[in-house]
Amino acid sequence: MLFRTIALLLSAASLSFAADIPPSRTGPIIKGRRRIITPVASEIRLSPIGPISTPLAARDAARAAPKPARISIAPGVYPVTETLTLGKDDSQVTWTGSNATFTAGSPITGWQKTDGGLWKAPLPDKAWKFEQLWINGRRATLARSPNKGFYHITEAVGAGVFPDLKENMNFNAFSIAQPQYEILKSIPLAERDNVLLTVTHAWAVAQCRIKDMNDEVLAIRIKGRSRYPFVEFEPDQRWWVENFRAALDAPGEWFLDRAQGEVLYLPLPGEDMTKAKVIAPIVDKFLVIKDAHDVRFEDVSFQYSNHLYPADGLHDTQAATTTQGSIEIEDSSAIHFTHCEIAHTGLHAIWFKNGCSDSFVTHCHLHDLGGGGVYVGETARPADERVNHHITIDDSIIHHGGRLHPSACGVVLTHTQHCAVTQCDIADLYYTGISAGWNWGYGDTASRETLVENNHIHHLGWAYLSDMGGYYGLGTSPGTIVRGNHVHHVASHRYGGWGLYNDEGSADTLMENNLVHDTWNAGFHQHYGYFNTVRNNIFAFGHTAQIQASRNEARLRFRYTNNIVVWDPASPLLDGGEWNWKLFDKPERGDPKDSLVFRKNLYWPTDGKVPATLT
Repeated sequence: MLFRTIALLLSAASLSFAADIPPSRTGPIIKGRRRIITPVASEIRLSPIGPISTPLAARDAARAAPKPARISIAPGVYPVTETLTLGKDDSQVTWTGSNATFTAGSPITGWQKTDGGLWKAPLPDKAWKFEQLWINGRRATLARSPNKGFYHITEAVGAGVFPDLKENMNFNAFSIAQPQYEILKSIPLAERDNVLLTVTHAWAVAQCRIKDMNDEVLAIRIKGRSRYPFVEFEPDQRWWVENFRAALDAPGEWFLDRAQGEVLYLPLPGEDMTKAKVIAPIVDKFLVIKDAHDVRFEDVSFQYSNHLYPADGLHDTQAATTTQGSIEIEDSSAIHFTHCEIAHTGLHAIWFKNGCSDSFVTHCHLHDLGGGGVYVGETARPADERVNHHITIDDSIIHHGGRLHPSACGVVLTHTQHCAVTQCDIADLYYTGISAGWNWGYGDTASRETLVENNHIHHLGWAYLSDMGGYYGLGTSPGTIVRGNHVHHVASHRYGGWGLYNDEGSADTLMENNLVHDTWNAGFHQHYGYFNTVRNNIFAFGHTAQIQASRNEARLRFRYTNNIVVWDPASPLLDGGEWNWKLFDKPERGDPKDSLVFRKNLYWPTDGKVPATLT
């Protein structure tokens, strides 16, 4: 306990020192904390009781007005019944609010108690489809089985089980235990198309619809195709099932009976549905901006957006990048969100698609998210002129994410240049805090100079997924700096709950002045990469190890200098077999003498004994 206290006290000095260091070599800078008041040529008043009473009407009025224009939003709630789209003609407009909320949800009223403790309410329109519901601001649980924990896949499916399925069986089908098979078999056909099976794939999930079943081998065939094989990444692969009437059996669960056009809900103890505020979403996206510039949103709250899983399911690759944004920006510059709230969503809060630059999200609160906080870039590498650059997420709180898409991150940056995540609090996600880069290996990359500085990144994973980090670097991104961050409590399911994680060819990354502690695996891990520098950090109390290196290479992999390492002797200092730490002989002229450099570090096991690996 004493050494935990020492490590935490030292963190104050470390983070204070980091705060005095200037920004990255070429990274973006947030200038000051005061709001910049820009003179305007036109003023538009948006008010629930005024002549301009909807966001669409305000947009249209601003289009016709001289620029720059300001839309002043009076206190109140503004229904978003269709996505607000902004384009070139909506440039140079500031939307500034005061206790203003744009809501893409609608209340459900008329609740009546039925037998068995259930309550029901009719829908005003039977065609209304949604897979999320909020009760008094709390995301209610869609009827699921099991109510806690998981089921497990029993085995892969062989050829001939489904006659027309002749290849890639392990991407299309799997077998389960008989009790769970009987649960699925008993679901009426009218409900079965909407049932959702979620299967974990270490760092991602497959969210599947049922196509067919085989009673003989207890096999489930899904619609579409999984991104990863169903039986490979972990023993007894986990899954659960949602969205069928028979699963509505625990307090806090709900179900939409589409045939009857009514919502069913089993209240929590003491919950009075005659007084409850119940919201269901209508629209997926609050806002879409394309081909615009100089657009600001200030002091606006965006709440309650929808997401319906596709008919063929949703099969993520990594970091929930198959998921879209509740707010989307594309081919636009100088798009700013400040003092905004985005909450109760089905998707990521904000997605800067390709072609964006010189934009920021600052002083914002992003929470209760179906996806992650801010997604910058796309997975396909764009043309050089459309690579996102100089986008900053600063001084924001991002938490309680991944509620529909578990592999979502607080912030994910794919192909980006000169982007930054600074002074944010990122917590309570099932996967990584900040993910930067989208390149597997040493190939050509568009990514450059990401700055991750002075963030508090904590309480991630919850033993739900694997292969994650507080910070996760993916591939070569020269000039990246990870500095002054406090990372702690990262818990993986089976492996890979790391603090700072360089994966798949990460290169020329500087990690300094960070405090990392209480991680399930090592505080620092490098899978493979070259010429990375890890210096002046505090790493404390990794559960399985303190430092980990995976694939060994005959190059200078990383330099580990001037660090403090504190740990309980029950855990080793180093993770990985002898091969991972072996020093290569110098095979060719010009090759580095050492593949690893450890110099001027303080190693402090709490029993005071020198570990064998230091001799």
